[in-house]
Amino acid sequence: APSKSTVYVSNLDYNLTNSDLFTIFSTFGKVARVTILKDRITRGSKGVAFILFVSKSDAVSAAKTMNGKVLNGRVLTASIANDNGRAPEFIRKRVYKDKSRCYECGEEGHLSYECPRNQLGPRERPAPKKGRREKE
Repeated sequence: APSKSTVYVSNLDYNLTNSDLFTIFSTFGKVARVTILKDRITRGSKGVAFILFVSKSDAVSAAKTMNGKVLNGRVLTASIANDNGRAPEFIRKRVYKDKSRCYECGEEGHLSYECPRNQLGPRERPAPKKGRREKE
């Protein structure tokens, strides 16, 4: 079950981006997806994220290690996420049709991997996966 390999992290610095969290949590193993909860109107971070790992053991290790750690002056809470039955909808790869602007800050001229708001600097874009199934 994907929820068993998902880490729930709270009390995050509101300025951390998806790429920052990806970089931090990749030290524990292969990260499949990072989802930062954002305010629907302001698009500002709520300081909560779900980190989906490929492997359950990497997720457990990340949760144990990061729980109680101080990051940017804030004490993190990290645990294996409770299963709310919605995990499958977050696993499907989203297709971003508008590649003209950054989905992190909304500005044009760069994508989220190179966003100046990434505190840990730019992140390498993952190699495109070879299609396993036909495009819908």
